[in-house]
Formats: sequence, structure tokens, C-alpha cells
Amino acid sequence: MSYPMLESARKNLILAALPLSQYARIAEHLKSIDLLTGQVIYEPGESLDFVYFPTTCTTSLVLQTQDGETSELAMTGRDGLVGIPLVLGGASMNHRVMVQRAGRAFRMSADVFEAELLHSKALQHLALSYVQAMITQMSQSILCIGHHAVSERLCYWLLFNGDALPEEPIKITHEMIAHMLGVRRESVTQALGKLQSAGLVSSGRGKIAILDREGLTRQVCECFSLVTAEKQRLYERALRMSSVESETLQTGDALSTPDARLLQKYQDAYDFAPVGFVSLNAQCQVVHTNLAGAIMLGVQRSSRSKHSFLSFISAEDHERFLAFHQSVLSGKCRDHLEVTLSGTGRRADMTVRIEGTLDDLGEECALVLIDVTQEKKLMADLLEQERQQHQDFSVKPSGMEWFKDKDGRVLSASSSLIDKFRPMTGPGTLTDLDVDTVCRHSLQPHAVQPVSGT
Repeated sequence: MSYPMLESARKNLILAALPLSQYARIAEHLKSIDLLTGQVIYEPGESLDFVYFPTTCTTSLVLQTQDGETSELAMTGRDGLVGIPLVLGGASMNHRVMVQRAGRAFRMSADVFEAELLHSKALQHLALSYVQAMITQMSQSILCIGHHAVSERLCYWLLFNGDALPEEPIKITHEMIAHMLGVRRESVTQALGKLQSAGLVSSGRGKIAILDREGLTRQVCECFSLVTAEKQRLYERALRMSSVESETLQTGDALSTPDARLLQKYQDAYDFAPVGFVSLNAQCQVVHTNLAGAIMLGVQRSSRSKHSFLSFISAEDHERFLAFHQSVLSGKCRDHLEVTLSGTGRRADMTVRIEGTLDDLGEECALVLIDVTQEKKLMADLLEQERQQHQDFSVKPSGMEWFKDKDGRVLSASSSLIDKFRPMTGPGTLTDLDVDTVCRHSLQPHAVQPVSGT
């Protein structure tokens, strides 16, 4: 069983750098969203309701004049986040934020993000480092606009956007790039033509494919390497600070012991296991769950309300599960059963195999939920194929087939053979006929020649 959220959200470098225990706490608040080229995420003055973590898309921080002229101040990809004012204590966006390259991002509510900044030093260090990197990028862009050629700035733009999805072409028009760079469309077309003639890119039908990335890096201005190096330096510094902070917090307490560090590893394995772990109290209420279990049930781990596990399974399974639950709580044995988890807004009904055992304190029922939906479907398909094959054999009208025992007596036969010889045997089966008799009568005039005999 796979979970796209677990596999995709940490493609964002900020989320990927968080310790697993801290990422697990915020993962349930991340929602996948697909963004389109040209889509405006924020306008100047709008309140920041969400922060966005790009994974395969890129966005631009755009400044617009009263006459409608635009200029790109900075770009954000999977190395950063959209919503920097929240990091600095602001509540609204000062500039327009527009999607450059279509793709996916994960968004989180502003309230949760601000709470996590106070709770997670690692997230705070990473977010502040990205703010500093953005300031470097914005200041460098001022120099770039005034002193570097359109072709050099275009190479910068292509390299940045190409790194989001290196294997796919960039879906963008010349007009859109011209708006980002603050130049005429004809200038972009001319610069792209030179790059295409050099074999560095291919362009056509609203798509630009990078053919030679190394060649583009030789054509780009120095701004690209300066900004990239500064981002890397700040990123590594944030990681070191987070690591030191974590060690400082653990010094002198239980987490500094080898046993406690081993326990933390078990906790990470529990949180990110590919199967669901769910604990129920004596009233059959969900006490806690790991991330996979929360996804299966469609609940948030941070919710304080205790849901009845029965509300997640089909009504036909209620009685069986209650008996199973009591059996596990009695401590008589480790038990298992299969039930159907009702569908949620994100998935259809799911068949799960549940392994249950009593916890160490003898108070909770510890469950392991394993998705066997595909396994059950495959088994049902195989049984249906066997049933169809048997049916095809028993009603086959075109020939006569039979099975014999070691003495040559007929054990079973197709319906056509039974119909032909029933007058000879009367009610019952063909067991009083031997194969020679069947063959002899089958060869009589106007008789149907048997297709096969075994």
C-alpha cells in the first residue's frame, strides 16, 4: 500500500529536512493541490490563509506597475515556501504570487504553520534561512535586470524551472516568459531561437525542453551560481543549527540515553510504517494511531475526540468486530479477521485484514490494519475464471467429452454426452457404461463424433 502524501510532500527540501518525528506531526495538515501556469495564488494586500510548499511547480513573486507592466522579483520552487510574511510575523502578501510552471504543491493553513514555527525549531531555522535566501535572490535580480542580456536571464529562468521536473518539458508561452522577465515577447523569441540553434533547447507549441543543461549553465549569467550557492550555504547552516538544537534539548534528559534514542527510532518506524496501527480502548474507541492508520480511517491524529471504530467499518461487520474486540481484550489469544472500511472522500471502500493483540498494560486493543483490497479482488477474479471455465465445459454443445477411471469406466461427461446416452442407462449417471461402449455407439451412423476422450 502506498501513500502519495508520504512519497511526494518531502520532495520539498524544507519538509524533507525536518526530522521524521516533527514531519509526522504536520503531515496530516498538508493537502496536495495542483497549480496551473499563470494561476495567481495571492494578490497584494490579500490575507495569507495558507502557506504553500512546492514540489513539482514553480512560482514567481511579481511586482506590477500602475500601467500593468510586470517584473519578476524572485522565484520559488521545491527549495522553498510561498508565504514568507508568515515567517516574519506578517499576515498579508505585499506582492502578487503567480505560478510559473504548472505542477503540485502541498499547502497548510496559516494558523497551523505559525503554531509549528513556535513548536519546531527545525522548521523555524529552515524557514528563516529561506527568507534570507529570497532576499539574496531579490537583490541579485536588481543587478541582473540592469546589467545582463535577455539571453543570459532567460537561461537563468529555464535552469530554475527545469530543475523542478528535469525529465519533462516546460509548458509556457513566450508571452508569459516576457512578462516574467519584463521584456518584449520578440526579445524572448529571438533569445530562444539562438539557444535552439546551439542545440541547448527545443521550443514549439507552448513547450520548451532543455536538451543540454550543462550548456545552459555556460550561457547563464553569474547570478544563477551566486544565488544557488547562497541557498545551499543557508540550507546546510539551518540543518546544522537544527541538529545542535536537538542535541541540546536531549542533553541531561532521558532522550540522551542509548535506550531512549533507540526508542525514538522505533517511534519513527511506528509513525511511517506502510501499515496502519490503531489502538482501541475497552469502549471500542480510537485512542491513537500512526500516520498510515489515520489515512485509512480518514481522521486527523491531532483530533482530541475519540471516534468509535465501528463508525469506520461497514454495518455488516459490526457484530463480528465486537466479538473480535472482546476476544482480544480478554487476553485469550491473538486473533484476526477481515472487515470492510467504509469509503472516505479520498478513497473507495477498502478491505483490510486486522491483526489484534492486547497491549502490555492489558487495557487497550492494539490493531494492525493491512490493506488486502487488491489481493481479494485478484482472488475473486481467479475464482470467476475457474467458474467460467467449468461452465463452458459442462454446457459445451459442439462435442462429447468424458473422464474415465483406471478401469475404463465413465466417471463424468459433458452434457451433450449425457443427453445422448441417458436412454441407455436410465436415471442416474453413465457409470455403467465403459469407454468402449461410448466410442462404439458414438460411431454409429448419424452419431456425433466425440471431440476428445481421456
